Amino acid sequence: MPPEDVQRQLRRILSSDVFKGSRRCVVFLEYVVNQRLAGAADNLREKVIGVEAFGRSAGYDSNDDPVVRVTAGEVRKRLAQYYLEPGHASELRIELVAGSYVPEFQPSSPAQTPVPVPDVPLAGPSTRPSRRWWWGLALFGTLTLLAWRAGWIGPPSPFERFWAPTLTTPGPILLSVGQSRVYSLRKELALRVEAALDQDQTGQPARTIPDSQTVTAQDLIPAWERYVPIGDAVSISNMAIFLDHRRREYRIRGSSATRLTDLREGATILFGAFSNDWTLRMNKNLRFYQDLLPDGHRYLLDREHPERREWKGTPVDRPSASEYADYAILNRIFDRTSGHPVISIGGITHLATQAGGEFVLSPTLMNEALAKAPAGWEAKNLQMVIATKVIGSSASPPQILALHVW
Repeated sequence: MPPEDVQRQLRRILSSDVFKGSRRCVVFLEYVVNQRLAGAADNLREKVIGVEAFGRSAGYDSNDDPVVRVTAGEVRKRLAQYYLEPGHASELRIELVAGSYVPEFQPSSPAQTPVPVPDVPLAGPSTRPSRRWWWGLALFGTLTLLAWRAGWIGPPSPFERFWAPTLTTPGPILLSVGQSRVYSLRKELALRVEAALDQDQTGQPARTIPDSQTVTAQDLIPAWERYVPIGDAVSISNMAIFLDHRRREYRIRGSSATRLTDLREGATILFGAFSNDWTLRMNKNLRFYQDLLPDGHRYLLDREHPERREWKGTPVDRPSASEYADYAILNRIFDRTSGHPVISIGGITHLATQAGGEFVLSPTLMNEALAKAPAGWEAKNLQMVIATKVIGSSASPPQILALHVW
């Protein structure tokens, strides 16, 4: 295969929409193809690729950092998507056979690459796995189409299409849960405050330190990594059950322990808004976002209508009402930085986050919400604003207020 033909096809693939969204896949495919063309296929091993292509240290543990395996799986999936698109089936093929990091190059087609008949490897070992795979894919597609037309199965629902990018991304799914910035009191002061609160005869839980107690910065002990809001905890528990049923591996981390490198390893689901800095960072440049305004209220705001203020929470420095409206933003973003889909569920309070978690896991609610979404929304970013009514410490069933797709 002429190297210049392979390089030309490589540039065509890497500039396609299929690969533009993942910098890591571009780096991987470009590296392994160039190494193969340079005659260095023997060096295409996991540790070598991790060091030379992804900048890992020479002694890194590939079991703890499976960046090469995960990226290779993603590249195989994207190559299959590329050649399934109209107009690409007859092009020169670059393939990455499962279990190997050495790319294979196949001619564009027998008609475009004429060679003497005796030299055509009709049953060669390098072509057999690829042909079996494509015949199997064609057979599966035909059977699925026949079953659909016969009424045995139906097309995937909006709920399934919403979740498909996250559930089909290789590697464990990261669940990053918000952690509230809580402070503990120095023991001596805590005892004085508890004694003062015991004298309160209102019968209601006290939310402020009595005026008779003076508190300084030295009396406060940060406990930012110890506590998770109950609504966030319920949401992440329900999500874990959902992923278990789908046989998807996942890992859980607190938001304070989540790093950008973690988001780059695969799909991510964020829980919490004001308790999760990653959610606030994501929403910072989106249409709908959360913010704390000078009047002491937390809001969900709309950049297209900055004058609107109806999606308002209770003041952060005063006790919550026994009954109030609460709001959350649900995102599904194809993040350019990480190259993977990111879902976030963030409410003004943790109870709205809990309601948002129930909404995104409900086929009925999601199917109704996405029924009128614009065509092609499955491959686009989307935001939803949902509302719930909080009574005491419980949230009512959520309902959608707004949907934005781009």
